[in-house]
Amino acid sequence: MGAPGLPSSQAPKDPSDFYAKRFTDLERQMRELAPSIARSVSGIVADLTAQQATLTTTVSNLSTAVSDLASRVTVTTSAATFNTGSLPNDAVFHEYGADIPITISVPTGHIVVSVGCGEASLNSGGNAVSAEATFSISGGYAAYGEISSRAYLGTSAAVLTSNSLMVQRAFSVTPGTYTITGKMRAWAGGTSTASVQFQQPYLTVQVTG
Repeated sequence: MGAPGLPSSQAPKDPSDFYAKRFTDLERQMRELAPSIARSVSGIVADLTAQQATLTTTVSNLSTAVSDLASRVTVTTSAATFNTGSLPNDAVFHEYGADIPITISVPTGHIVVSVGCGEASLNSGGNAVSAEATFSISGGYAAYGEISSRAYLGTSAAVLTSNSLMVQRAFSVTPGTYTITGKMRAWAGGTSTASVQFQQPYLTVQVTG
């Protein structure tokens, strides 16, 4: 007798034959689905690979930006207020006070240097006197007097005057380590009693991009 609900011509003679056929059908369906699944997965993998490449580039750019930012530093130092005492009557700039040095790494190859003092008080001594804030950069990039801020006083009377000194310049240098030294200088002419008081001389060096 055939299985209930099936014509006798379709009823399997052996239940194991029925399940074997069903298993074979499932295997065939899986084989037919495999290329479609592979195509779908392949697209997902390609998309993820592209995203990974983009992420790698982004991380690399971020690391470069962080390194560049870390290299951009500003250093400032200063010296105590001092007076030159009587200046030689020779109209030649002489160096006074302590050196104001900064040694700094410049990986970017770009620096900005500022030098000055809060106030330069000039005593003419009855003739002429000049005060100067200047700096040098190792490696021959700048020497004292090439770049400076100056104040001048010339009068036949003994006069006192005050001036703020400050000069700033940008430089492109070969990446490396440099020593920048700030210096105060002064000269007098026609008198041996002129003098200058430099109030809190300072030097600032900024590494830029």
